[in-house]
Amino acid sequence: MKKIIKISTSVITAVSLFILSFIVCLNLSLSDEAYISDGVIYLSEHILQNRNGKIPASAGNGTNKHNVFLPVTDILSRNNDLKREQDRKYLIPGGNLIGIRLKTDGVLVVGTESFDTDKGNASPATDAGIKVGDTLKTVEDIKISDNAQLSEIIASSEGCPLDIEIIRDGQTIAVTLTPEISAVTGEYKCGLWIRDSTGGIGTLTYCDAENGSFGSLGHGIYDTDTGKIIPTEKGEICDATLTGITKGINGTAGELKGTITGDSYGSIITNNENGIYGNIDIISNTLDILPVAFLHEVTTGKAEIISTVRDNKAEIFEIEIERISKSAENKNFVVKVTDDELLEITGGIVQGMSGSPIIQNGRIVGAVTHVFVNDPTKGYGIFIDNMLEAAG
Repeated sequence: MKKIIKISTSVITAVSLFILSFIVCLNLSLSDEAYISDGVIYLSEHILQNRNGKIPASAGNGTNKHNVFLPVTDILSRNNDLKREQDRKYLIPGGNLIGIRLKTDGVLVVGTESFDTDKGNASPATDAGIKVGDTLKTVEDIKISDNAQLSEIIASSEGCPLDIEIIRDGQTIAVTLTPEISAVTGEYKCGLWIRDSTGGIGTLTYCDAENGSFGSLGHGIYDTDTGKIIPTEKGEICDATLTGITKGINGTAGELKGTITGDSYGSIITNNENGIYGNIDIISNTLDILPVAFLHEVTTGKAEIISTVRDNKAEIFEIEIERISKSAENKNFVVKVTDDELLEITGGIVQGMSGSPIIQNGRIVGAVTHVFVNDPTKGYGIFIDNMLEAAG
């Protein structure tokens, strides 16, 4: 009997110590708006707000600032939410139209051709194994930056073999190209069509006032001829003016038409699958900073987008998030335009609206990325979390 009492006493002591340690740890880790008193855990109404910004029914009548007891499991979950809240980012939503200029890193091969020589038809580029979509980085260890530079090196080669470094699907490959004299021009040629820059318009997604960075588009800029993402050495964003709209209809994507009208006010550092990112020189409307939504806060239901579709001014329009899929890179959810004004102006989502920020429950949740060609009222969006990760 004594032995049983001794064992029971030991167990009770151990459990008591565990509970005491647990309470101390909670006191140390909980926010100032949560405290423990007389063995009861209390949280403020501010912390208890759910994702819709409402106080749960269990929170009482709101007459007392701290008046709610929660189970231990719920407390642990809320405490994790508190820690996440400390890491929440705040950004300035965009929605304004921007001009985009990109300079390729190397030169992009968009085509090859054959031409007549005194020896017959020749295609030095094809013979060297160069393919459409390759990026030429160096020729004879000279970094290639544009079409004119490459043409000059080929023209002065005197037909000598040239060591060329190319990038193909992320891999560096060495090839040897031997220029031939064109029977038509009398100059050395290699049979390459290349691109060294591109431009267009899009929509700014966000600015970060804390570090001066920006993100846009929510998808990469791809070459229209090769379907490859354009390797970017540098680029810039500028002011753009909306000049017209081609309305989207079933089977045909619409388009915002515009011109680049101002000087550069930001530099593009990255062009990847989830957008373009860089640093911005001028940040205005800093009063419009909004919190960034965590993934679990993005829900189906009503939301808004900010886009520029008239009067060169960003406006808010109503949409609905219909479906969420967390697996795709930049197709994380499906949105449907429900705003009658926007449907009247554009028919829904059109090219040039990519990057339009999506707001739900007062938080930035993502950006528009693609339109459904067969139903322009719908399109895809990307989580803002994925854009921030892509921005590095």
